[in-house]
Amino acid sequence: MPDRLDALRHQRALVAEQLAWIDQEIAALSPRAPVPRPGVVAPLVSAAAPQSPAAGLGASAATLPDFPDYQADPARLQSSTRRGCLLYTALGLLLLLVAALAIYFLAYRDHPLLFIGDSGAPAAQAPRR
Repeated sequence: MPDRLDALRHQRALVAEQLAWIDQEIAALSPRAPVPRPGVVAPLVSAAAPQSPAAGLGASAATLPDFPDYQADPARLQSSTRRGCLLYTALGLLLLLVAALAIYFLAYRDHPLLFIGDSGAPAAQAPRR
C-alpha cells in the first residue's frame, strides 16, 4: 500500500508540474489574461447554469479554421434527408403489405375471408322425403 501511495503522490506532482507549465504558456501567449496565484482555486461552474458546448472548449474552439470544402451544403443535405425518409417510409409500408399478404395467404388459405359472398359457402340442403 505505501508503494501505491508514493506512486500516486509522484503522479500528482508530475501533473501539477505539467499544469504549471501550461499556465506559463497561456500567460506567455495572452498577456492580458490574469496569472493564477499558487494556492488559489478557480470557482467551479454550477451544474444548474446551462452552457453551450463551445463554451467549455475555451479559446481552442475559436481558433479552429473554417473548412468550406468539407462543410455540407444545407439544401443538398435537406434534400438527401427527405429522400431517405421517404425511401424508409415506402420500404416500411412495402414490408407491412408483404407481411399482411403472407399472413393472409398462409394462415387463412383454407377458409378465405375475402372475395366470398354474403352467405359464404353454399349451405347443404336437408334431404327431402
